[in-house]
Order: sequence, then C-alpha cells, then structure tokens
Amino acid sequence: MPWPDGRSLIAVGLAVLVTVALAGPASWAAVVPSQTSYGSVEQADAMVAAAERELVKARLMDFGLAEEDAASRVSLLTDGEVHTLASDLDSLQTAGDEIEWDTTTVLLLLILVVLIAD
Repeated sequence: MPWPDGRSLIAVGLAVLVTVALAGPASWAAVVPSQTSYGSVEQADAMVAAAERELVKARLMDFGLAEEDAASRVSLLTDGEVHTLASDLDSLQTAGDEIEWDTTTVLLLLILVVLIAD
C-alpha cells in the first residue's frame, strides 16, 4: 500500500478535527454551584440541619424511644449540638446501658462490703 500524499493527510486530519470539534462540546457538562441548585447558602444549610435532625431522631428511635419523644428531645438541641451528634452517630450509646467493672471499682466495693459487715 503506497503512502498517502499530502492532500489526503490534510483532508483526513481536517475531518477528524471537525468531528472532534462538533462532538466534544455536546458532551461537556457545566458545573452547577450550590447556590443555583438550592437558591441560597442559607437554604442549603437549613436542608443539612433538617437532615441531621432526622438522623439523630432515627438513632434515638433505634434506642427504643417513641417517635414523639425522640422528636421532642431533638427539638431541644441547638443546630451545633445536632451537628456534633450527627457527625458521629455510631458512637452514641444509651445511658446506663452497660457497667464496666474495673479493678479499682471491684476493690472499693469489696472494702465497702467489709466495712458494712463489721
């Protein structure tokens, strides 16, 4: 097969460039800032706060609280407190759920029992 001459190389190159130029911009997407999609930064913050309140409420319901009780407890919290709780939901535990017996506690309890028994 003979090498193509200069005209055919230019023609093929132009055809490829035109194809890429026409197909390229149609597939590019523009970045949409959050202010455009939510309207304002305040609305976006309000949506995040509402979602975090729902997450904390759901976690309280997992502990056995009724929906009304969980909602009333979450409503007492500030947005900062809700954000702190929502950012680490896995570490939330119910109060008094489990007692950890360490050596010092056991020794103090035994001394107390001995003192009371005398």
